[in-house]
Amino acid sequence: MMIKGVTMHYADGSSEDCSLIETGENHYMYKCVNGTVTLRNEEGVVSLSASTVKSLSSLIALDIWLDLENDSRILVLTTHPDAGSMYASAFAYYNKLAIGESPSVEKPPDNPVYPPRFTMIDHFSYIRRFPCWSYPVIIQGFDEIPLYSIFAVYMHKGEYIVLLPLLGCTSTVYLGPGPRLMVFTGREVFELPETPVLIAGKGLNLYRVIEETVAKASRIAGFRLRREKRLPVFMNGLGWCSWNAFLTTRLTHDNVVTVVSRLLGKDIPLKWVLIDDGWQDEEVVSVLQVRALKTLNTDRSKFPRGLSNTVSMLKNMGIRYTGLWHTINIHWGGAGEEVFRELGSNGYRSPVLKTLIPQPELGDAYRFYKGFYKWVGKQGFNFVKVDNQWSIHALYLGDKASAEASRSIELALQLAAEENGLDVLNCMSMVPENYYSFLLSNAVRTSIDYVPFWRGGAKLHAFFNVYNSLLFSHIAYPDYDMWVTYDPYARLHAVLRVFSGGPVYITDGDPDRTDRELLGKIVLPDGSITRVDEPGLPTLDIVFRDPYNEEVLLKIASKTGFSTAIALFNINRNEKRISDKVTVDTLPYITEAEAYAYYKVFTGETGVIDRSGEVYVELEPLGVEVLILSPIINNKAVIGLENYLLPPAAVESLILPGKILVKAKAKGRILYYKDAGFARKQVEAGETVEI
Repeated sequence: MMIKGVTMHYADGSSEDCSLIETGENHYMYKCVNGTVTLRNEEGVVSLSASTVKSLSSLIALDIWLDLENDSRILVLTTHPDAGSMYASAFAYYNKLAIGESPSVEKPPDNPVYPPRFTMIDHFSYIRRFPCWSYPVIIQGFDEIPLYSIFAVYMHKGEYIVLLPLLGCTSTVYLGPGPRLMVFTGREVFELPETPVLIAGKGLNLYRVIEETVAKASRIAGFRLRREKRLPVFMNGLGWCSWNAFLTTRLTHDNVVTVVSRLLGKDIPLKWVLIDDGWQDEEVVSVLQVRALKTLNTDRSKFPRGLSNTVSMLKNMGIRYTGLWHTINIHWGGAGEEVFRELGSNGYRSPVLKTLIPQPELGDAYRFYKGFYKWVGKQGFNFVKVDNQWSIHALYLGDKASAEASRSIELALQLAAEENGLDVLNCMSMVPENYYSFLLSNAVRTSIDYVPFWRGGAKLHAFFNVYNSLLFSHIAYPDYDMWVTYDPYARLHAVLRVFSGGPVYITDGDPDRTDRELLGKIVLPDGSITRVDEPGLPTLDIVFRDPYNEEVLLKIASKTGFSTAIALFNINRNEKRISDKVTVDTLPYITEAEAYAYYKVFTGETGVIDRSGEVYVELEPLGVEVLILSPIINNKAVIGLENYLLPPAAVESLILPGKILVKAKAKGRILYYKDAGFARKQVEAGETVEI
């Protein structure tokens, strides 16, 4: 990779291109009229330092132009808000529909155009549109990279190349068209100390290259990888969230307790409950008309006896864990002075909101979150969902470098949560200031919100989550969001959650409509979830394809026990019936067996393939299939319990010389392969059979 040029942008609105004055084996020095920039490229890590006599812009201070070549399409993950522009009307229409109210807007199309034509927006336009989500886009060339992209992968000369812009000491770096690196600071500066801005990885194995590149980023940026952190409590069993059930308007103590009680009464083995937005004693503040936390209490008209009473009642019903929603600045509009006084902390008046938010220094921020989480813990909660995290990028704009503020706020929040025994579910946090600071927290929402009942949204939701997992699954457990079990596309959503490798939770508001049969296919009698062993990843054959616009099935694969599982979805925008194939050489996780027994969960088809074989699947629009590949060892293979969406996850298998012992985790029929044929055996929970 070569550096092609540097452009400086100044606080007065002027810009200038710099000239290369010195180059060596690993470094480039550029000089402008008003300053110099030094770039180093050592072992795939590009770093920069800059010094000027004229103040650099508090927005995009530098563009670093790269000289790259590609032999394939390019998969890009971008935070450009144009990508989610169709969601505003969908939220307004379908979220109302989900709580039984009549929408006041027109029904959005079931086949929205995606990707959109990306516009060349300025940074203030970017900020005003809540750029908190990552969206996958498959493009032809580097000039098509949308502004504010965070990841790219492509092929050149037979190798996969991964580009991962970084969060530096005082800067946030994005990919843009050209290609170029866009260096955002958040405040005017005359100097940028040497800081890494990009990691470029390459290799023959796509999945290994991405994993190694993210691991290198963790050592440079200071976060920890998912596999190095503990499992959050909300990964244990099925959860329920109040959001799409009630939104903010119908969230009350009585509604929460009633719905959870009725779900439990229908033998839905809920293990945890999340109380989402709407519990606060709040007021509308500032010229932006945002909701701020007025006091450190609940809205007494909704929760007359406080949250502790609600939590106590839920736990007396058998709910093991409870979570509470808040934003990273406590509420969308921050908090009032009374809240900060009660927590023994001084608020920071945001130059953007003009309201009080946490101080952007580590010590002050830690004291604030420590006090707040002590209060949360006293209410009986076990975890928090922290929303609106991207806003660190904007809340301190002009006063504090975004990278510095984000590290202080994120680290303070996580340390305070850890000290108070709370896990963190991260949301609206798919931007570098957030995920590069996930030192302790270990779950992250990997797409824009689930929209109930929206046909087009079901397709895009699958597309976004599966491709985003290529990056984010190495940083934290991917959270594919809640879903409604009586959604017309609930089976698609259920399969997606099982393959996410992350938390699984529903948001049903009408227990009479809850699909018990569907939940019974993913939840074991003890309440645990049958999920894949590792977060699912898109198969190699679709990494540079677009399943939404092309006639190819979306495929996500992972491992479960000794088997490999592949979920296939027809998310074609044009509603075409599609036939596609699965081959062993396209899978991210696979054993080295010479032959595999396969099983299609929904059609019941069985068969055998060798390593060079292929299995065809044909699906109607929004159709779903789950394919299990089990290695044949000594002419034996175990598929698992047929009555589950992920059969191998419902059994425990032990391979011994000449035999396989299989223990059932639930009652059902074990499907297995033996002596060149498939057989079934009815078993009870806990029963062990020999194959």
